Formats: sequence, C-alpha cells, structure tokens
Amino acid sequence: MSDEINVLTNQYFQQVDLPHLTIPPNNVLIQPAVQEALYENMFKESLTPLPPANYRSRVLKSLISRMEEAITDPDQDEILDTLMETWGTLLITPKPTAIQQAQQLSQIKYTAPTPNTTPARTIITCESRGVILAGGTTGNRTWEAALHLGTYLSTESGESLVRGKRVIELGAGTGFLSLFCAKYLGASVVSTDREQFLIDNMNTCVDLNSEHTHANANPSSSGKIPMYAGIWDWGTKLEGEGIGDEFDVAIGADLIYDADIIPLLISTVRDLFENYKVREFILAATLRNEKTFQTFLDTCGSNNLSVETLAFQSPNSQEQTGFFHSTDIPIHTYRILPG
Repeated sequence: MSDEINVLTNQYFQQVDLPHLTIPPNNVLIQPAVQEALYENMFKESLTPLPPANYRSRVLKSLISRMEEAITDPDQDEILDTLMETWGTLLITPKPTAIQQAQQLSQIKYTAPTPNTTPARTIITCESRGVILAGGTTGNRTWEAALHLGTYLSTESGESLVRGKRVIELGAGTGFLSLFCAKYLGASVVSTDREQFLIDNMNTCVDLNSEHTHANANPSSSGKIPMYAGIWDWGTKLEGEGIGDEFDVAIGADLIYDADIIPLLISTVRDLFENYKVREFILAATLRNEKTFQTFLDTCGSNNLSVETLAFQSPNSQEQTGFFHSTDIPIHTYRILPG
C-alpha cells in the first residue's frame, strides 16, 4: 500500500474530519489498484472497528465524486463495483440524529506515527466526537495535547521516559496515553480520572486492546495489557485494587485549562513526588491562555517545583503520519521535577 493510501487509511480510522483528510490526486484515485486498496483497507465490511456509517458514507461519497471527475474515457476508466455497492448500502443505512450521534460512543482506532513499524502500533478508544457531553464533561474525547504527547512518546527519546517503568496518568479521559504506554512502550500504567463512567470506559478499552494485540505489544501474564483504571479525586488518597502506591513517572495532557484548578493540580503533583516516589511529571499543555499558563508556572515556582521545556514539536498537520492533530494552537511538552 502506498504512503498516500496508508496515511488516508490511518486518518479514516481515526475519523479525522473530512476537510482535513489527505486524499490522493484524482488521477491516482481512478487507478484500479488504488481503488482496490481503498476498498480492502477502508470499506470492506469485515474490517474492525469500522467508523460509523454516516462517516463512512461521507468519505466514500467524496472519493467517488473525485473518481468521477477523473474519468476521461468511460470505456477505460471505471469505478470499482465493490465501492459502488458499498456506497449503495450506506445510502440506505439508517443514520442517527445529531443528538443521538453526540450521545453515542464509537470505537476510534489511532495509529502511531511510525510508518516503518510492522505491524502498525494501533490503539482503540471509545469516544464521542460531540465537543461536550451531557453533564459538561469533555473526558470522552481525545484532545490535541494527548495526541501531541503520544507523538512524542512514540519517538525514541519519548519512549525512554516510560519504557519499563511504572506510570500514573492524571486526568486520563479516554485512556489514550495510558493504553499506548501499556500496550507498546513496556510500561505498567495506572490511569486515573474523576468520573466512574470514564473508568468503566477505560476498562472496556483495556479489553478491546488486549484482544487486538500484535507481536510488538506488551500483554501481561493474564493476557491483558498492564493498565489499571481507577478514580482519583485530587486531594484525596489514591486507592483501588491493583493500583499500588509507588510510581516512577506521572504523565498528563491538557490539565491546565482553568486557573481555578491549578492549586489543586500542583498540590497533587507534590503529593506524587512526596508520597508516591514519582521522580518526574511529563505534561503536554495546549497554550490557549497565556495568563492561565503563567499562573501555572508561578504556582510551580512557589511550590519549589522546576519546569523544563522539552525540545519537541509535533510535525505540522500536512506531515503527520499518525496520531493526527491540529497544530494551529501551540502545544508544548514539559518535565516537572521536585526542587
């Protein structure tokens, strides 16, 4: 499969918004071998997990429209029957309403940006692509800072921070980072958040990813990837079966979104250093509000914590091959150490 089709396939299973898909030129799409690759790798019904029917329908409609534009000789240029049959089936498939779609979770397959890894390193999460669900939570979606940090951890220098270590994640949400560390980076991971439904969802994802393991994955003796999810309300004692009380590294993404929670976050980081033997905290932060981030830096300083900026930037959107995310708003990676 060509690099162009490989990138498009990875974007498709991550359910990247249609305008941001990297679609090959029309004169490439019309080629029979390319159409066959698209069907076999994106639209064949036996593939799992397939994106929701409405997303598949929109993507396939766009591809077929581009193929039709490329037809110069109707006797020679044809669109594959299997693609047209799939399109016909999707047209008559009942679609959920916008409200129903926002309330439903779908399986998202993320591929790490390491195209030379065979087989590809993939993570499956259960998410809603509605921006904010009922109850005001944003936890059922993997946001850009997590994808940025996942991109860093997929590099040799990033992987070295967690390889063979006991890791705890704060505000894990979908569990994306924890799943990647536990499945492929040789880490034993405790993934934490505040809401029980997020913990239940992460446990479901542990099962999903344990079923879809490859030779380069890291299952435990039980056959499951070594990840344990538990509720942790910051400011309280961390408790739960299989969680333990000692870690090497803490990780987190997009935790600095509200100045009001910064004191509690820093108190929790100090708790990890002082009582759970954590040696460093790796944090990815989307710099939406400079004043809020400066409050975070000032609070770290007043609590005798040092903040080091790691020299990593995600590739721009056009150059990404996996863990696709926008780089329009700056995202930086930091190492926080006890003073």
